[in-house]
Amino acid sequence: MHRLLQRGPLSLILIPLLAGLAAAQPYRVDTLARAPYSQYPVSVAFPRGGAERFFFTEKASGRVRYYDRGLRPEPFATFPVEDEGEQGLLGIAVHPRYPVEPYVYVFVTRQIDRANVVVRLRDSSGIGVDQTLLAIIPRRDERSANVGGRIIFGPDGKLFVAVGDYGLSDNALDISSRRNYAGKILRLNPDGTTPADSPFPDRPFWSVGHRDPTGMTFDKARGVLYCTEGGTTGQNRVYALLAGGNAEWPSGGRNTGDLPAPVRPLFVFPEGPQPALTSITRYDAVAFPRMRGKFLIGGHASSTMWTGSLNAEKDSLVLEPFFRTNAGFADIEIAPDGSIVFTNGPYISSRILRLVPVVPAFLTAPPLTAVEGNEYAYTPEFSGTAPGLVLKEGPRGMAVDSSTWTVRWTPGQVQALEGEQRVRLRAENGAGFAEQQFAIQVTNVNDPPSLFALRITGRQDTITLTGGDVQHTFRWERPTDPDGDSVTFSIQIDTVAAFNSPFMMDSLSRADTLRVLLPRRSGIYYWRVWASDGKARVLSVPPAASLAVEYMTPGAPLKAERDRQREEPLQQNFPNPFNPATSITYTIPEAGKVRLAVYNLLGQEVALLVDAAQAAGTYTMQFENAKLPSGVYFYRLQAPGVFETRKMVVSK
Repeated sequence: MHRLLQRGPLSLILIPLLAGLAAAQPYRVDTLARAPYSQYPVSVAFPRGGAERFFFTEKASGRVRYYDRGLRPEPFATFPVEDEGEQGLLGIAVHPRYPVEPYVYVFVTRQIDRANVVVRLRDSSGIGVDQTLLAIIPRRDERSANVGGRIIFGPDGKLFVAVGDYGLSDNALDISSRRNYAGKILRLNPDGTTPADSPFPDRPFWSVGHRDPTGMTFDKARGVLYCTEGGTTGQNRVYALLAGGNAEWPSGGRNTGDLPAPVRPLFVFPEGPQPALTSITRYDAVAFPRMRGKFLIGGHASSTMWTGSLNAEKDSLVLEPFFRTNAGFADIEIAPDGSIVFTNGPYISSRILRLVPVVPAFLTAPPLTAVEGNEYAYTPEFSGTAPGLVLKEGPRGMAVDSSTWTVRWTPGQVQALEGEQRVRLRAENGAGFAEQQFAIQVTNVNDPPSLFALRITGRQDTITLTGGDVQHTFRWERPTDPDGDSVTFSIQIDTVAAFNSPFMMDSLSRADTLRVLLPRRSGIYYWRVWASDGKARVLSVPPAASLAVEYMTPGAPLKAERDRQREEPLQQNFPNPFNPATSITYTIPEAGKVRLAVYNLLGQEVALLVDAAQAAGTYTMQFENAKLPSGVYFYRLQAPGVFETRKMVVSK
């Protein structure tokens, strides 16, 4: 049984910096390993399984260490290393099918010749055995900078190895030799061979043109490799690369062979002190819900850990401070339980820390009233780690906007009539959850009756009556009222389309019909209907219609009919039908304003024959139809004590 130097993590509460949130959110920080038990930890790798087991490398000691619910005192493996500058025992990765394939891979600068090599070990009960050399990355000089050294497995099961240019920038774009690894990200089979589908034929290269690729992570869904270019000199960068990518270092450098177009970086740190980026990882777990899809980025020369968010086009990265400690970061990894594990160093500190969420609690009370048709919005605030927010119960249409974690809802008319609406929210992170239950009282806003139509055969109905009373039944559709209010109708009938003459009739009805007794004479009547629920009213569709009435006296002898017409104020035009002209005779019983006009079947005025003051007497007007198409028309006389309409027919 292995003796443990640490039987459990030490814990404390730190307040990290969170940009964009109303208040700082606490997280628990566990110390998993520290000096003197660990020395300059660099990279961490989790095998499949629980979060309490991982491997890590120590830069200077050459030891691969194993943490299993505590730090094991004996190393998993030890390598003689050259640790000058950026050299040493650097990257580590675990086979994705571990423990079926119980292999651990490391990137190490071996002491004997200062060559960087990739070595595979087999895990035998916590001890690395069967060392197998998979790749040798030869050196061309004694430089100890721009080593790279990060290794990870991609979603395709291949091993990716980041190699810097060692300060010899001309090699970064040179693909003339399959052994020129400088300034490249390598892609290898788990046994160290070159995959058959390599983007550079017969070359184990995934991408070229790198200066010092120190951090790598994958977006597994999109198959994109994200990498950082570090160093304390030169502007640090973050790239998104597909197979065959070209980071174009150096710009304008020697290019041998056909290379793809260079990739524009997602982010370039401004000039000035650089963070010397060492790590990037994409957060796809659930323990920190508001981190999902974001990147965690850190460097050994900066005490700040950033979060990075892609813009909508996914071609630019926005960084915000997330967490600060007293030293830089050599590696940031996501444990299987979603906690964030990072090596704090390697040059200043010798700690491995774990960031763990704290159970959330609601700090704010929601609005308890809403108004129909107006947006309801509630953005809760929390203590503990910022959680995800889920609507467990709520009215139809309510949802959580995951970009702002705001509850949004626009109450409808049915919900307003129901009144109270129950809501249950759950805030949850990797540490636990909290719920908030409440009821929202919705104020109903009166909704007018629905639109309704007049029952007409056309824009204008026409009726012909001979003798007797002139009666007509006006009909319309019955609208519905969303609030269930009773509806009454106002029926307006007038001889003018503006509905503003002294003779306008305005009747009320609860039925959808109205029978009206009209004067015994020919004429045009305009009518419309308003529907009201007592608070709001709507006008019919169309907004008005017209009714043409032709009233005829039955049975009179022809001479008597002509005599009667002579006695009437407005006589029948002659000839009728006519083309091209006709005469209209009318009698004014007393002096005053006289108006004689011609209308079509739609009630539109097509000719104005008289619009002036005239003395009492009989007048005859000539009317020509040159511009009128064949059809039925009406002419109307308005004078003191006279309002008469007759029909005429144009025949061409």
